[in-house]
Amino acid sequence: MVRNKRLTVVLIVGSIIVLSAMATFGEQNEKLDEFTGLCVYSSASFSVLNNGKTSVGVYAPLEEGRVYKITGRLMNSSGELRIKPVMIEPAELDFPLEKITGAYWPTDGCYLLTPDRIRLGSCLNASKGEVVEAEGLWYGRKFYVLRYRGFGIPETPRDGMPWSVEGVVLYTGSRTVIWNGSEEIVLYLPYGTELELGKKIHVLGIAKFYSRLSLIVDSPDDVDVVGDADRKNVSLARVGDIAFGTCIVMDVGRSLRLNCTELRLYGFSARVGDTVSFEALRRKSSLYCLSCEVVKPREKLSNAICDFEEGKLVRMSGVVEWVKVYKNGFGLANVTDGNCWVLLKLRKSLGISLEKNQTVTAYGVFTTYRDMPALEIALGDDLCSGRC
Repeated sequence: MVRNKRLTVVLIVGSIIVLSAMATFGEQNEKLDEFTGLCVYSSASFSVLNNGKTSVGVYAPLEEGRVYKITGRLMNSSGELRIKPVMIEPAELDFPLEKITGAYWPTDGCYLLTPDRIRLGSCLNASKGEVVEAEGLWYGRKFYVLRYRGFGIPETPRDGMPWSVEGVVLYTGSRTVIWNGSEEIVLYLPYGTELELGKKIHVLGIAKFYSRLSLIVDSPDDVDVVGDADRKNVSLARVGDIAFGTCIVMDVGRSLRLNCTELRLYGFSARVGDTVSFEALRRKSSLYCLSCEVVKPREKLSNAICDFEEGKLVRMSGVVEWVKVYKNGFGLANVTDGNCWVLLKLRKSLGISLEKNQTVTAYGVFTTYRDMPALEIALGDDLCSGRC
């Protein structure tokens, strides 16, 4: 009887101990882990959260770039922390962020240029080239931005950083150069991108300080044609303007010398004495033809043999009275028409020989020879036989 009572007491005490242990174990199982972090990777069934120090895998599809608070069971699997979520909810930041200031540059991915290229975990809703102050954290080799503010595109160029400028296209071909009102800027354009001379453009690119300020343009979309250069009379035009005028050709060669400007005209062919109407791009020290035509050929000039005016370009016709050639090859021919006469200067380099009584027409500039009226021609083509 005593034994039965003792056995009963032992069983009761044992039951209490077991029940207490089970209750304690149950309480421990009910305690869940919590982790708050930024989603830096997501797939259909697995995501990764990071808080700047620790990365935790989550068995759930989440949205990259958002902060989540996960409640569940933490475990260590193959040296990696993972959590089986019981509850997932969006959360506010409760961990420190790193700040980076750079220019937003979306090309083959999205980057911040500082000018080092920092790859972003996701793209921003910012303008290309805009300077932003971004707050976020690193994961792997990417920077994940949680918030940012923009400051616009820089107003002055900095090596390796985005810059935008408006200017007139001065040169194309092997190099494209624009004029922004104060200096020439070289553009390195994407393959196949072509621009027209005289067009006013707005362009965005990466500034580089080589021998001259240059812009490396990333995409054809970064070049916008906004209009034509300003159109002004040749006497008023400045670099980057479209100059216009109607002038007489005074000299020819690789370019034309005109009687209305000291700038030589390139990109068009005419003859001495032709009257040319032109629209040309004004460069630093020259003009380049955009639209040019001969509006009065030199053959329509009147015979000026009787109207001598030193320095004037004229057409002169007459009959050769006499010819004299000196030992050095220089020659003179007296050309007469009625009571008027002019000495025609014949440089050896012209390769011209004339004969007495020959009718000739010459195009050149009135000058003097030993105080006598004379005509000087530039090329052999400026003299022809007959009244031509």
